[in-house]
Amino acid sequence: MDKKEKENIMETKSLAPASLSWRDGSIPLLAVTLAWVFWECFDPARMGDHGLPHAGVLALVVLHFGAALLTLGKRAHIAAGGLFCMAAALTLGLCCALYQSDVFVVMNSFVILLTAALATFALSGQLDPGRPAGLLAAVRLSFAAFFTRLDRPFRALGRACRGGNGGRAGQLALAVIGALPVLAAALWLLSSADAVFGSLFARLARWDLPENAVMRAVRLLLLALFLCSALYFIRENAGAEKAPEKRPAEKARSALLFLPVTALLDVVYIIFCVIQIRYLFGGRTAAAMAGGWAEYARTGFFQLMAVAALDLGLCLLAADGDRFAAKGGGVLRALLGLLLALTAVILFSAFWRMGLYIDAYGMSVLRLLTLWAMAVVGFGLLGAARKLARPRARFFRAAGSFALALWCALCLANPCGLIARYNVDHYLSGQLEQVDAHYLRDLGRDALPALRKLQDAGEPGCGSFIRQLERDGDSPVPWAQWCLSQDGK
Repeated sequence: MDKKEKENIMETKSLAPASLSWRDGSIPLLAVTLAWVFWECFDPARMGDHGLPHAGVLALVVLHFGAALLTLGKRAHIAAGGLFCMAAALTLGLCCALYQSDVFVVMNSFVILLTAALATFALSGQLDPGRPAGLLAAVRLSFAAFFTRLDRPFRALGRACRGGNGGRAGQLALAVIGALPVLAAALWLLSSADAVFGSLFARLARWDLPENAVMRAVRLLLLALFLCSALYFIRENAGAEKAPEKRPAEKARSALLFLPVTALLDVVYIIFCVIQIRYLFGGRTAAAMAGGWAEYARTGFFQLMAVAALDLGLCLLAADGDRFAAKGGGVLRALLGLLLALTAVILFSAFWRMGLYIDAYGMSVLRLLTLWAMAVVGFGLLGAARKLARPRARFFRAAGSFALALWCALCLANPCGLIARYNVDHYLSGQLEQVDAHYLRDLGRDALPALRKLQDAGEPGCGSFIRQLERDGDSPVPWAQWCLSQDGK
């Protein structure tokens, strides 16, 4: 066989339609299933009648990762970062199905959206979720996934209808799809012609279709089309992550840029910390100023948190091995270390203020979230201190993993039940002057055990709240809005 004959054979093979694999063919079905579950969960009409989804969120997360893994097959990139993000998203979905708190369902839905995107593109090998720019890369890839493969379902259908084993399956699918409108027309005509036959298909004979059925079908198909694009995107681009380019060696960076601001901040923070140690940490009596110690504890809390976050960012920007090796780098490292130590005192001051405020007014969702944020910032300070000692240490991987793991632990702990139990226990022990039963009722059925305990202690007004929550739990809801607390007694 000469060279020209080989070229003709290769050209013939290149022109022959590629057979459609079963994974490619299953993607539209997976997309339609995901779209249907999504609208079952997040249809505004359903949420208006029955509230936010709970079990539906878990079902959607499970189906999402099932579809992604089925689409990827052997192309799935199994790595610790992707598995961790997937486990976090599944855990938060489970929390939505366990507890009734609408506040945490809303927050967890956004966290699940981000972690699921990170996990999906990590499983397809397109990003490393531990990198600082991993979240931005996930957002960029998500837009690309939803909009750049919209033609793939139609191309797959065309491939299925051309020759080969896949052609027969595609032609059969087209025949079934084409038969549906013909069948519907015949049923309508026969139902109109014969009353007995028409009674079997009464709704079709009267064109008694559900309200907005056409719009719902269009909405479902549009979302399925975008989901198809996303699934084809992760399958076709599996393992397409670009290796980070090696930057050319740079000269030692100057430390002068950070020396003045770090030194000035250290001076200001030393004065601030002296005041905190003398007044705030001196006890409630010493802090009785500006309207009382509780008011003093309340004011400035978020400002102190912002200062701690600002100092953390400054340390991360300045912590560079080349900069530390330059002239003045040793002084800068020492000043940054002092800045971290003083920031730790400021963070502890914020924690102390919040503790005083919780002692006076009890626990709430916002105060619990601020405690979580303080723990994350505190861990960040430890990570920044490690980066000062070892500038090449990876900060964002450890800090992001800790924040996500701590958030999952908080959600698993039944936060609304925890808040209600804390307030009731401290009120009954005399540590709280009063307890807001209306707020406990607003926390939902997760607060029922604490409300019953308060009722047993003789607190008036709790009985009506308990009966109201029990009636809400007895009302039937669609499967997507169901949660374990809904059936709890």
